[in-house]
Amino acid sequence: MGQTNRNSKNGCATRLNYKKVKYPQTLLLKVHYETSVPTVRDRVVQAALRAVLEPIFERDFAAHSYGFRPRRGCKDALRRVDTLLKHGHSWVVDADLKSYFDTIPHSTLMDRVREKVADGKVLQLLEAFLHARVMETAKGWTPEGGTPQGAVVTA
Repeated sequence: MGQTNRNSKNGCATRLNYKKVKYPQTLLLKVHYETSVPTVRDRVVQAALRAVLEPIFERDFAAHSYGFRPRRGCKDALRRVDTLLKHGHSWVVDADLKSYFDTIPHSTLMDRVREKVADGKVLQLLEAFLHARVMETAKGWTPEGGTPQGAVVTA
């Protein structure tokens, strides 16, 4: 795995690489699952970045959205479903977009972030995490799209 380096030119910490971990298909997990594991140091940097970005974007999420939200979780979603069922609703729709986070275009994502974030160092740091090398083998590769699943900043 890599480490975080300080870029002396702009003062931003930049990500070198993620270790790719593959989980096999199981009875509970119907498909193979991959996640990217950052170093502990990078997790700390990502947590700081998340602390800056989360309050900016959190207010735009729908009230009935529960996934990966602060102070919200699956039990809150289940309580909401229970309330709706008690009020006579009888349909529940659950959708999952296949490979969604693997296919997010970096340029489009960054354009949307720039609509709300003006700090150049925050934007550079986020872009560095998006372009981090993925180490599946000793050689590794740099993704052209998608976000690293398993990182603090993607939750």
